[in-house]
Amino acid sequence: MTDPLFSASITPVSQTDISPAPGVFQVQIGYLGLRLSGILNQKAELPPPERISLEADGLSLRKETLRFDKGTAQFRCRVSRPLLVRLAPDTLLEARIDSLGHPLHDARLPAPGGGSGWRLTLPHAIGGMAEEIARYGPVEKKGHLTPDAAMLQERQAGYLELYDALRAVFERDLNRPLFILYGTLLGQVRAQDFIPGDDDFDVGYPSRATRPEAVRREAIEIMCTLAEQGFVIVLNASGRPFRVRSADGPVWCHLDNRPVFTPGDGHVWLHKQARLPLHLADFEDSEEAVLRGRKVLRPLRPEAFLEAYYGPEWRVPDPGYSNTARPVPKMVTRGLSRICLSGREQQELAKRYPGRIIPERWQPLYPLADYAESLGF
Repeated sequence: MTDPLFSASITPVSQTDISPAPGVFQVQIGYLGLRLSGILNQKAELPPPERISLEADGLSLRKETLRFDKGTAQFRCRVSRPLLVRLAPDTLLEARIDSLGHPLHDARLPAPGGGSGWRLTLPHAIGGMAEEIARYGPVEKKGHLTPDAAMLQERQAGYLELYDALRAVFERDLNRPLFILYGTLLGQVRAQDFIPGDDDFDVGYPSRATRPEAVRREAIEIMCTLAEQGFVIVLNASGRPFRVRSADGPVWCHLDNRPVFTPGDGHVWLHKQARLPLHLADFEDSEEAVLRGRKVLRPLRPEAFLEAYYGPEWRVPDPGYSNTARPVPKMVTRGLSRICLSGREQQELAKRYPGRIIPERWQPLYPLADYAESLGF
């Protein structure tokens, strides 16, 4: 069976006489779906606009909050492969500034060449995106629609069950805590619950190593222990350690795990691309808390972590928040890339633990059903 995306095409709209916003809007189509990204430059004489709306034939798929750094804001989001079929066979994609009262409100970011957007052709698409968004809400940060309330409750209960099992292994066999982080911690601190619509579960553990290469070796040992205990480990295309799920659980029920370490520079380092002015001791000596009536562990000073990562406004809910376009210093990117596994290391682990350690970059793309069963989309 031929992949239907082989027949898809994406081309910039011809130049028009619109008055574009200062920046550029890019669209790329790939195996996992669409990638929409762009850069917006702030005009010196104007305040920064608040949001960008990513639209298909005028329908807002997702609104992203803009965060300017030195006069520039970046944004990036996905539309996952399963969701693409709900677009029209011929679709105009645009990035529109959504800031009522701002002089640039409704202005479009130009595609390369000066047009107002991109023309996407998907012969296999059947439409119905407006009805899907009306039912489930906007496209979430990872490119999917948020599950309905019943499915979301089922998934969050599954995450908590998996967390209980994984935390027990970390405490019993690895002698260290497994604590919640990022959006999972944010929801717990705000309301002892998940953030509304949250469909993932972030955790971490304290590393006993100080050099990135040693952190990587330690992570490999931990992954091997978990594989031997019956868990499935997934490594993304960069080899970043690591996503984990149970061998008999659904592919969606996984935890995003990562080591937290310090090289002795007064900061903790952790994926995704974070270097925060915090002490590792706050993670080594975690504390008990409650998330939806269940025991979880969290860093000793959770508010300090949230402010260091999200900023001073972390207490205010922001449905348009996304960390995908946060500016990251090259020093941090380079340092954290050194804890990612090499291609050879990934291949060796996959051979040693077939079906238990799955590197995304070495997983065959076809048949589509097999790829989705192993990794999802």
